[in-house]
Amino acid sequence: MNGPAPRLLFAPASGPGGSGEYYRSLTLARAVADRAPGARIDFLVNREAGVERDERFTYHEITETPARAGDEVLRLIDALRPDLAVFDCTGRVRQFRALKDAGAWVVWVSDRPHKRLKGFRPRQLRWTDLHLAVDVSGRPPRLKWYERLLLAAVGRARAEVVPGIVAEPDREALAAWAEALPERGKAYAVFVAGGGGYVDNGRPVPEILVEAADRLVASTGIEAVVVLGPQYRGSLREHERVRLLDSLPTAALGALLADARLAVTGAGSMLSAQVLAAGVPAVMIPAGGNDQAQRIRDLEKAGLIEGSALEAGELAERARSLLASPERAQAMVARQRALGVAEMTGRVAERLLALAGR
Repeated sequence: MNGPAPRLLFAPASGPGGSGEYYRSLTLARAVADRAPGARIDFLVNREAGVERDERFTYHEITETPARAGDEVLRLIDALRPDLAVFDCTGRVRQFRALKDAGAWVVWVSDRPHKRLKGFRPRQLRWTDLHLAVDVSGRPPRLKWYERLLLAAVGRARAEVVPGIVAEPDREALAAWAEALPERGKAYAVFVAGGGGYVDNGRPVPEILVEAADRLVASTGIEAVVVLGPQYRGSLREHERVRLLDSLPTAALGALLADARLAVTGAGSMLSAQVLAAGVPAVMIPAGGNDQAQRIRDLEKAGLIEGSALEAGELAERARSLLASPERAQAMVARQRALGVAEMTGRVAERLLALAGR
């Protein structure tokens, strides 16, 4: 692109528990950097979030999420002077106003109903240029009638609904973990809760997945890989029958999912979108957060996944049943691929660059 290199700021919600917003922002930032190698990209990240980082970007640690670290964020806005800022499920109107006063474009990303509704409030629309509503529900991505009315009333803001933002699978990146994975060409199931920081009745969710994976291996003979997640705080690191990985970069996880016979995952919006983009028969569990149970119901109703309670016995049985039903699994994958999630990230990245370069 012509002119000076664009300056972009990403401010996702992040913390010691969930990290889906951060990984969605990281995916977008990498897509932007691939298209504009000279772009300056900064991140605001909660200092307690144990997340993957990219050496191409500059990270500024803050004490909370951007919405709660108000004055810190305002000082960084003043120091960094970005051309465009992307706030993913966090942020305050006064921060958006400061960006607009500095001549920046403001993008709001939502991935659940109450965050989407917040983005359409007139007070916030006044200071927002683009609202990206990520709708990982299996429904056709479209604006609601009252959202169109609100956009028309405010006049300047724009909004788009997208079915997911995910990294392109990178099998070369996955090669670094080859020794810990099943032999090439061998069928396996992959279990991943997400960031891995949530607990259920005092037990880390990844450990429930390890138990379910062990039961599936015992009943079917298939190999199983459990990705514990970067925010897993338990002590489990080895298992007799189940392969354990601490964590994977997002693009490597995409490759692991794409090559799996079956996926058993949490239903965070970022991870759900990765499953749909990978085209893999899937069982999903509510692994944390208030939005996951409803997302599972929506995706199951659309025939895109099967749902299960967060209980090792039921989860293993649901997974075994899906493995034993190839026609059901193939129909599920066909519906997933029809959504077109895999192509969406590049389109959004190009839209961000077009705004930043204006």
